[in-house]
Amino acid sequence: MDVAVQAWRPEDAVTGLLGGRDSHRVGTVEQQRFPIDTGVTGLNLSFSRDTVADGFFSPLHRHCWDQLRFVLDGSLNIGQTDLEPGDCGYFPEAVPYGPQRQAGEATVLVLQFTGAGGLYYPTPGELAAAREKLRAAGGTFEGGRYKGPALDGSPVDQDGYEALWEAHTGCKLVYAQPRYGDVVVMRSQVYEWVADQRHPGIDVKPLGCFTEHQTSVTLVRIAPGAHADGGKLAAPQIRYVLSGTVSHGGTQYPPGSCLWLPVGAPTQPLSSITGAELYTISLPRYAP
Repeated sequence: MDVAVQAWRPEDAVTGLLGGRDSHRVGTVEQQRFPIDTGVTGLNLSFSRDTVADGFFSPLHRHCWDQLRFVLDGSLNIGQTDLEPGDCGYFPEAVPYGPQRQAGEATVLVLQFTGAGGLYYPTPGELAAAREKLRAAGGTFEGGRYKGPALDGSPVDQDGYEALWEAHTGCKLVYAQPRYGDVVVMRSQVYEWVADQRHPGIDVKPLGCFTEHQTSVTLVRIAPGAHADGGKLAAPQIRYVLSGTVSHGGTQYPPGSCLWLPVGAPTQPLSSITGAELYTISLPRYAP
């Protein structure tokens, strides 16, 4: 089923505060989430601009889905290393990282989505309901871990997110076999711009392409007055405006704006009078 292009300016994002009482992590994250509807049943994702507070902590853990983080400002601790502005981290499903000990604030673009293993990615509302379910059963969250009754009623001490996932799905979480040995860190400031031969005035930095599903991350630089042709995409894309203002379909989008371009939806040329830079993610897995 085709879905129309979706677009949000910064003020259109859904704001919220993650953390606080009974959170599955320690500390808070201010989140501006872009409510993307993939149009594909059962395939959820979350794309947001997060401000991670000083003192945020998460223990050594792993996800049952994939994650991409791109640092806009500050330094983001992910365990043994930090991500600096312009750095992009790919956190593959089933690969442990951390513990994360945050010193100072960091502003980060975060995409979480179904990985190659195909395990379900719960929505924020589903996670909130699971948290209430566990709390009602007498469980508690402390230091990023959950302590309380498991699905069969036996006592457990496990990662907080694992507990939420199991409470929502009613299934024991069995991780996929890791496809990578560690988190992949891409230092985009070191990459050189490469001219896009199809579109004069547009340069790209292809940062990385991952798994058999070919998830890819690219920075795009549009010179003043240049444009990229429209058309229908073979794979859906997320485009986030890092700097400058871009025009799509006659509408101007300033820095902090986000566009979701699904498969099959007619897209208009993308241009910029002032010049602009975008962070783009291609997600072939979400192509029907």
